[in-house]
Amino acid sequence: MKPTTALREKMTSGKTVTSIGAIDAFSARLVEQVGFDSVYIGSFATEASMFGKPDLAMMSKNDRLATARNIAKAVKIPVICDAEEGWGTAINVMEAVRDLEATGVAGLHLDDEQLPSKCPFLPGIPRNQLISTDEMCGKIEAAVEAREDPDFMVIARTDVIGTVPLEEYYQKNKMEEVVERLNAYLAAGASAAFIMALTEEEVQFYRDRIDGPLVGIFATIEPLPISVFEKANYQMVIGSLVGIYAAAKGLLDAYTKLKETGDWNQIQDKLINDEQFFDIVGLKEYGEYYKKFRIC
Repeated sequence: MKPTTALREKMTSGKTVTSIGAIDAFSARLVEQVGFDSVYIGSFATEASMFGKPDLAMMSKNDRLATARNIAKAVKIPVICDAEEGWGTAINVMEAVRDLEATGVAGLHLDDEQLPSKCPFLPGIPRNQLISTDEMCGKIEAAVEAREDPDFMVIARTDVIGTVPLEEYYQKNKMEEVVERLNAYLAAGASAAFIMALTEEEVQFYRDRIDGPLVGIFATIEPLPISVFEKANYQMVIGSLVGIYAAAKGLLDAYTKLKETGDWNQIQDKLINDEQFFDIVGLKEYGEYYKKFRIC
């Protein structure tokens, strides 16, 4: 079954699909190995892993395509990719959809930020500005028209929450703008609406008001358990920062202890073993290829 079809079936099965953030093909294989439904490629994690930089649109479309291609080849489960604001106008969106579809990912999400985009939750960075609802609807229509596989998912995200401080977000009832924008994006043809809800009450608020499939997210600013999204009947939930934050913690702990002790033998409790590593990278399969194809 094609990854796109598999993802569609999962999202219409009545269960909440879990898509967990990976930073590269190696971590994507771990997401698959432990049994999650899908791999997520986010800009926050991949800009950090590729460049060691914050999520400030430093990663080009070609950089993201290379990452997506490697991850999609490494796993059999569906992959969802952050396509930013489409790297330009609706015309650029069409090219981005064609390019990402060719990598083998099962879907993407687009946001409604003005260029240049940036993560809406970075302290010390100016607030986002959004394009009009009509312009974003045009981008969604272009994305839907450009895809070859009708099962390829075009998920729409609004970054209203990133345009003002949180206190003002609630005072000015910006949540209603989120509802209006996302309902318009669904009407324009989006496969699902991407919600950034900070509390369990907000998760349900959006479920009650948005007419279509919903994708939620949990991260440091949205520290909600997966069960909250399952209870509210969201079709997907994304764990965007799990991979990059877990990798950073593991590496930092191991490097720090090695620096302190100077002894590889003192950090074995922080390392996997050879057998585990070879299993992750599929070494046995390649050993069989050497025999099958008589490679010296």
